[in-house]
Amino acid sequence: MSTSKPVDPLDSLARGHVRSVWEVLEAMSILMRRRNDGLPLNLPQVTLFLRSGREVTGLIREYGEFRQGRGVLLLTSGGYGSRGEGLDVTFVPDGVIEALTLHDATVLDTPAKSMAESSPMHLRRHLPAMADKLSSVWGTKLTVEFGTAAELEREGNSQPLAWLVERTGEVLSKLATKPDVGDVLRENVRKVRLFVGDAFGAKLTDDTLDLTTSRRPAAWPLDSELAQAVTDTLP
Repeated sequence: MSTSKPVDPLDSLARGHVRSVWEVLEAMSILMRRRNDGLPLNLPQVTLFLRSGREVTGLIREYGEFRQGRGVLLLTSGGYGSRGEGLDVTFVPDGVIEALTLHDATVLDTPAKSMAESSPMHLRRHLPAMADKLSSVWGTKLTVEFGTAAELEREGNSQPLAWLVERTGEVLSKLATKPDVGDVLRENVRKVRLFVGDAFGAKLTDDTLDLTTSRRPAAWPLDSELAQAVTDTLP
């Protein structure tokens, strides 16, 4: 049995952890990649203060090595009057960046509007359908439940649990049909419990698979991470 490491590239900047300019740029670049991979992330804008005295504001698209050298690609507005149809991409070399401001970092604590609002009532109705789907794939009854009686009632838990319910149903269904892990998974798992905690993780105890998602959207598991975490728990 093993547990997966949490995925949280920012470690919640809004909580006041001190970071260098380069750590922030790298973290924001990781978050953009995670958003492109499907996480419903709100990303804060960044203003870069350059040694020339200029300022550039936009979203971090990527930070790393480019043909022009190491630097950052910023998605900036298309100019005055732009309605967002087209965005400019600006490259800023490492050596000219002096400081930065991360605007309204608290947006990282809530999922993007692209994710539909959920509620405890909706989740209670949705969970049996997920259990039926997995039981059909298993070929025998599989129990799926929330980790504790109070799990659904805790403030802020509905959206993380909604994400975990949706992704768990998809990932476990696919894993159960794979020839390399499907038989082991179906043989060893008879119950799935879903939790919200400080970090994403998975563990298998007896015949119960416990899956925990972070409260923060940035650390919610992608399908590939969830599949790897489940696979790693199997004997």
